[in-house]
Amino acid sequence: MLQKVLTIVSIVVISVFCLTGCKKKPEPAESGAEAAKTTAEYEAEAKKEITKENMAAELEQIEKAVEEEISEGQ
Repeated sequence: MLQKVLTIVSIVVISVFCLTGCKKKPEPAESGAEAAKTTAEYEAEAKKEITKENMAAELEQIEKAVEEEISEGQ
């Protein structure tokens, strides 16, 4: 009788562990890694950096970077 009770309890405990599984903790980001920015963060940063006065220069810089990236891909 005691053996049956222990067997049933063991099965229940093992089943609970199997069904719930391990809850893996997320690995912390590397200290030097930059967190991913959201679109809103990029827009806020751009509004601070790009003004009417430097708009043409910023556009040229972006176009140059895009052209370099395209030429590297070919």
